[in-house]
Amino acid sequence: MAENSRLPDSLASRLERVDRVIDNSSVVGAVQTIADRTATFVRNSWLYGWLTAEPEPEVIVIDLRETWTVGPFIEILDWAIETATPWYRESTLKRGVDAVVALGERAAETRAGELLIALLEPPEPPEDREKPEDDDRTEK
Repeated sequence: MAENSRLPDSLASRLERVDRVIDNSSVVGAVQTIADRTATFVRNSWLYGWLTAEPEPEVIVIDLRETWTVGPFIEILDWAIETATPWYRESTLKRGVDAVVALGERAAETRAGELLIALLEPPEPPEDREKPEDDDRTEK
């Protein structure tokens, strides 16, 4: 009976119609335009440039594990994670999280999923721009 069913053809035809509607949708086009403009705004913002800039060579890195104030808390967190990891691997929570991840991966392959990914993915880092040197300025 399943071999004679027209359900797969009907579903395929409806999915094609949905894809055409999404492709021709002015709402989807407007959302894409907003996403593009937002990405451009974020890429050109001072905060994005500051967050993605290379660190200054004079920056001193401190390993917080070696400090007296933060080190003991990090050791406690490490111990708690090492203790809880085997329990988590066998838990119902992990199976549920894995199921949600698998569902998300399947949803990402749809047109709506691809659009959502395009909206939420971070922008490309800015290209290296040469900064004008102070020597080129003339004082008046």
